[in-house]
Amino acid sequence: MGYDGKGQYPIKKIEDLELLNIDFSKGYILEKLVKLKKEISVIVTRFGINDFEIYEPIENTHQDQILKYSKIPAEISQKILHQSKEWATLIAEELKYIGTLCVEFFIDRNDNLYVNEIAPRVHNSGHLTINAYNVSQFENHIRAVCSLDKISLKKISNAEMVNLIGNQILPYRQDFKLKTNQFFFDYKKKEIKNKRKMGHVTTLI
Repeated sequence: MGYDGKGQYPIKKIEDLELLNIDFSKGYILEKLVKLKKEISVIVTRFGINDFEIYEPIENTHQDQILKYSKIPAEISQKILHQSKEWATLIAEELKYIGTLCVEFFIDRNDNLYVNEIAPRVHNSGHLTINAYNVSQFENHIRAVCSLDKISLKKISNAEMVNLIGNQILPYRQDFKLKTNQFFFDYKKKEIKNKRKMGHVTTLI
């Protein structure tokens, strides 16, 4: 199973197959290589039939195949903005999903949009909604699955979020001085591991 770079092999020419340690007794999927410009994610909460609340697209940046930075607004065209939101709601509707769902998209160098991943849950890239919106992705999920009243979304501020990976959490646990527009979240994971998401900081801008 290929995921986050694991079990995946880039092949630029037929000779590459001879150099890679591939077990051909297993099944594989051949994928076209996308000349990636950026990744965005769209967080949508479906309450019922054609009943949604949807957050604006979030632009994501990865380091070592781990989400490191997210920000709103995403630097994308109006076409991509509307298309990504439309596709996210269509996917949630087709799945008859209730609750918060994340759809990740790739944008290539020609401004074509591709669905990369569907996460049927609240998503790391949407954590900035806690501070940037009047209703977070978490609250909306609970409201949807518990059939509570829907509250219209209102963005409070543009925002940037940085994930704290591994030991990066330590300075923030030692009384790190935050600015008034910064918010620190500690996931309270007892064991610090390399490449493990330990918390995040959101900055309102």
